[in-house]
Formats: sequence, structure tokens, C-alpha cells
Amino acid sequence: MKNLDSMPTPTELMDYPQLAVLVALETTLISALRALLAAHPTIFDDTFPRTIQEHDHWAAHLIYLGGELGSALRKYNRALKHDPCTYQDGDPAF
Repeated sequence: MKNLDSMPTPTELMDYPQLAVLVALETTLISALRALLAAHPTIFDDTFPRTIQEHDHWAAHLIYLGGELGSALRKYNRALKHDPCTYQDGDPAF
């Protein structure tokens, strides 16, 4: 279960409202990865030869990509805290 201490504070959400949806994305991602791992336990099995079906292949790929997305989310959060973007109201965010 996700530690609620790592949730953004109301002040952080006022400064960086994008954190609200990013926390929701991260929580959903963790749930999805756990469900995929539970549904496809044999894809990381150490026994050989093993029979991998196409859906197992794509589940493994999704798990890999989910890990990459999780890493990118953590890096974004760190970067936001160390080098916050500054823009005035009305300025485009990009």
C-alpha cells in the first residue's frame, strides 16, 4: 500500500496542481502492475523450458513499461522539488 506520507500537501497542490493527477496515476500504475504480476506469475518463472503465450509476452512488456513510467514519475517529482518551473498566470506552461 502506498505510504500516505508521500502524498502532496495542500500547499504543494496549490503550487503544483499537476501533482494531484500524477499521484492518482502512480497509485493506479502500482495497482495495474500488481494485477498483471498476479495474473501472469509464470512470465518471471525460473524454470526452463517454459511456455509463454502471446498475452504473457505483452503482460511482461506492460510491466516493463510500467516500471519505466514509474521511474519517470519519480524523476519528475524530484525535479519539480529541486528546480520548480516558474511562470506567471496566463503564460503557457510549455
